[in-house]
Amino acid sequence: MLLGALAIFVAACGSTPTHHKAKASPTPTPVSTGNPSSAVTLNEAGSSLLYPYLQVLAPAFNSAYSNITLAAQPGGSGLGINDAIGKLVQMGGSDAYLSDALATANPALLNIPIAISAQAVNYNVPGGPDFIKLSGGVIAQMYEGKITNWNDPKIAALNPGVSLPSLAVVPVRRLDSSGDTFIFTSYLTATNSAWSNGPNEGTTVTWPAVSNELTANGNPGMIQVCHNTPGCIAYIGVSVENTAIETGLQEAMIGNKSGKFLTPNQSDVTAAVAAAAGSTPSDLRQSLIFASGANSYPIVNYEYLMVQEQQPDPNTAQAIRTFLSWAISPTGGATSGNLSAVNFVALPTSVIPKVTAAIAKITG
Repeated sequence: MLLGALAIFVAACGSTPTHHKAKASPTPTPVSTGNPSSAVTLNEAGSSLLYPYLQVLAPAFNSAYSNITLAAQPGGSGLGINDAIGKLVQMGGSDAYLSDALATANPALLNIPIAISAQAVNYNVPGGPDFIKLSGGVIAQMYEGKITNWNDPKIAALNPGVSLPSLAVVPVRRLDSSGDTFIFTSYLTATNSAWSNGPNEGTTVTWPAVSNELTANGNPGMIQVCHNTPGCIAYIGVSVENTAIETGLQEAMIGNKSGKFLTPNQSDVTAAVAAAAGSTPSDLRQSLIFASGANSYPIVNYEYLMVQEQQPDPNTAQAIRTFLSWAISPTGGATSGNLSAVNFVALPTSVIPKVTAAIAKITG
């Protein structure tokens, strides 16, 4: 249990990824935390990828700090960002950091990562192999309607000796404004020039017109639609990947920058973080997509809570600082058990001082 004033090391991403130069780590920043003098409810809304993790954290956090209640709800990263900007919630969950335009327009909105997640690409091919290899270029063409059958020569070339059925490809995409869409389209942009010059990346994009495409809201909706649709391909956050597999969906092996095909296991996600996190800037807006390294899973990202620097009162500010500090601490929320429950990994130690510095900015 974390009680009283807690000194942790932390410092301070939206729609369009931008390359930032890394800055030297700041001097460790003490953060004032603890149980506020009166009851505070922290309302959070947003990412359906982050939501299951917050559900895991809420009971243990309330046990540690009886005057603070975490009330989280899903709705998509676009909702989380908008609600945080509009001060409708204390914390807005997002898989996407703020775009340059939104960051400029909202300079007092902090992008605070609390964990690392990843995204799987699942499919429903009855009688097909459990692990088809897919590259970003091929996936982009499936979502463009250029690859329309699972036995297409371009898929077969990645899977020599594998029997692929004659079955129509049905791309499934998110209907809501989604951080999962941001992560997925960032990977397609990094690996396919036509996609980069077309839809590009964002929480919402102008998707290519594909006659048999389907849409869904949230990660649970993606699982349900794909489960009900033979031939589907869908992008699904790892926090619900166990559910996707349990419902019978298969999981693709995704091509990384080194040409290796991987699934989003914790070891390969951690390898990607180790390769990319060193360039994380002080404002914490950083893409971890398509990191270098033979064992780096290519679709990895920070999970953010968007928080206003200025809160309406000291108790609320203290409650937010306390939760965020506890959430990133290995002796608080960031235990191996909590993280593995949703297939997340902990923030790298090199980033913790920058996150702490951001948390320390929250006042009321």
